[in-house]
Amino acid sequence: MNNDPAHGGNTSSRQLADVLTDPQGASVAELTFGPDLLGPDFGVHYVEMGTDPDGETPVRFALVRYFPAEAAGSTAATAVSDPTRNFYARPALLFVHGMTDYFFQDHVARFFHEAGYAVYAIDMRKCGRAWREGQTWHHVTSQAIYDEDLSIALGLIGTAHPTVVAVGHSTGGLDVTAWAGRLNAATQLDPSDAKATLHGMLGAVIGNSPWYGIQFDGPVGFVIKRVLPQLAKIAPNIPLPEGINPSYGHSLHADYAGEWDYDLELKPIEPRKKYVSWMAGVVRQIADLQAGRCDTGLPTLVLTSDGHYFGRGLTDATYVNDPVLKPEQMWQTAPKVSPHAHIEVIADATHDVFLSRPAVRRRALNATADWLASQGIAGN
Repeated sequence: MNNDPAHGGNTSSRQLADVLTDPQGASVAELTFGPDLLGPDFGVHYVEMGTDPDGETPVRFALVRYFPAEAAGSTAATAVSDPTRNFYARPALLFVHGMTDYFFQDHVARFFHEAGYAVYAIDMRKCGRAWREGQTWHHVTSQAIYDEDLSIALGLIGTAHPTVVAVGHSTGGLDVTAWAGRLNAATQLDPSDAKATLHGMLGAVIGNSPWYGIQFDGPVGFVIKRVLPQLAKIAPNIPLPEGINPSYGHSLHADYAGEWDYDLELKPIEPRKKYVSWMAGVVRQIADLQAGRCDTGLPTLVLTSDGHYFGRGLTDATYVNDPVLKPEQMWQTAPKVSPHAHIEVIADATHDVFLSRPAVRRRALNATADWLASQGIAGN
């Protein structure tokens, strides 16, 4: 896996076929990370994956790493003299963003680093840092396409660290759950398969308000579940009429009525246009979860708010409920993705529980760290 000097040395190439040939053939410890938009102690490396199966410009993902100065001595030599400084001896967390999103939660990275974890995040193809000209923002016709991004990232990180925990938010929670389920299914069929090696690198899966159910009832829900998958076969590029509730973005961003100063080009208040083929892919993946076809085979944590509020006007209820998805659907589906899934209800949490009001997000972060420790994945 060669770094590309034309991109400042922080770009390399790897495809799923490479990983399935040799899952441990490349390591994140060998990569060069350039400066990241999150500032000091954060770095980014771009992995080129080549041809887009949906026919747009070549795809890549962006791998973000939190690597503060005190971790810079993380080599085999320092591991002997000072094990606490050995970054690569730490269990790793891989954060996976949701729809119309990217990784900007530096406070989450700092918390888990202090708790003894190595923190990585991925902006997947056509999302956030990874988007490039000629691409439809966040568009895939099947959520399973992201298996390539996630498997390559897992191989890189899992080769360097003792275990990896995938932490997915919203659509990212759906994606990591189904991906882990597909790796587990391959493992059950053939324990010597390369996908079994990848599954063995995973220590757990965490869903942060994962998209485990279509949140619309009545005629809208019927159209999404029954009509759109058929329509996608004959007219895949028809745009969907609406995005998510804009009051959620207003409750988050500092330019409106929120706390967070993220990049509105990478995570706009009004979500990017979505298309019938994209929605049909989401419906298929949710159906697989609800039918029990995506058992992760791993300890699985599902973090949710205690309620939902879909009012389009910004009120206090927006801040203390999930304004995007229904937690009860997550509770219902969690046992189907892991018989021993643990559901952690965070009272007064918003859609991204780690972006909730300060006291609430502290509970969410501490609950996550406590659960990881209870699963034998304690920070070093």
